[in-house]
Amino acid sequence: MLTTLDQIIAVLALLILGWTGISWGRHRRRGLLRNAPLRLNHFREDSILLAVLVYLLATIVIGGVMGLFIENANDVRARLITGNGAYLCGIAACLMIADGRFEGGWLRFVFGNPSARLGRRVALILITSILAIGLCPLIGEATIRVIYYYFPSHSFDLHPTLKSLHDGLQPRWVIVGLWLGAAALAPIAEELFFRGFLQTFLVGIAGSRWLAIGMTAIVFGLVHLSQPDTIVALTALGVLLGYAYEKTGSLVTPIMIHAAFNLKTLIWDAFDGITP
Repeated sequence: MLTTLDQIIAVLALLILGWTGISWGRHRRRGLLRNAPLRLNHFREDSILLAVLVYLLATIVIGGVMGLFIENANDVRARLITGNGAYLCGIAACLMIADGRFEGGWLRFVFGNPSARLGRRVALILITSILAIGLCPLIGEATIRVIYYYFPSHSFDLHPTLKSLHDGLQPRWVIVGLWLGAAALAPIAEELFFRGFLQTFLVGIAGSRWLAIGMTAIVFGLVHLSQPDTIVALTALGVLLGYAYEKTGSLVTPIMIHAAFNLKTLIWDAFDGITP
């Protein structure tokens, strides 16, 4: 059943991609980012560095505190609390910095222009989510085949969250925390930083929205270097998320798409685990 759903979503994604290509070809002068809203801000290099430093410092401090109570630093509970705690600190840091350096404060930074049409945003979220869920697994599978071709003995490891969820000995609060981190905290924290901070900063530096989207997507993919088979697929996901952000000017859009992408992975993994 899951395989059939994957195939249906993949076909829909390819149809949407084809339709988008034809539409862009007919109206090339208008561009896919025509009428994209401006995002007035005062972001500088120190804004990016400060957000990164807060996240890293939170990881070190919370991890150290966890070490006082849990001897094994690789214990799922320790990694869960450290990871989710660092995400929360990163979210708070991004919002506080944006409040002083983004025109309109943190509310405009997150939600964009409140007068924008909700229906168009919802449609963009739905269409882009289908593209992400349908195309990225295909890209990931192609990447795995290429890696196997050149490195036949290479072994791929599961994402730490999925690996932890496969451990049937975890208490319920840990499972809830893992789902919350993957489906909510990670999308919010990563979109606030990568699209909200880094991409917005690069638009001002590069003078090109598409160049900023591409550069941010590459960084987003390379951050997942520990799982090389996902880098290309996540870079593609980053392009979709970056486009959605530029098109709407609201971080809610890429956050929802990112959350849908992660949630689909969790749900499919859960159903696969109970399917005989």
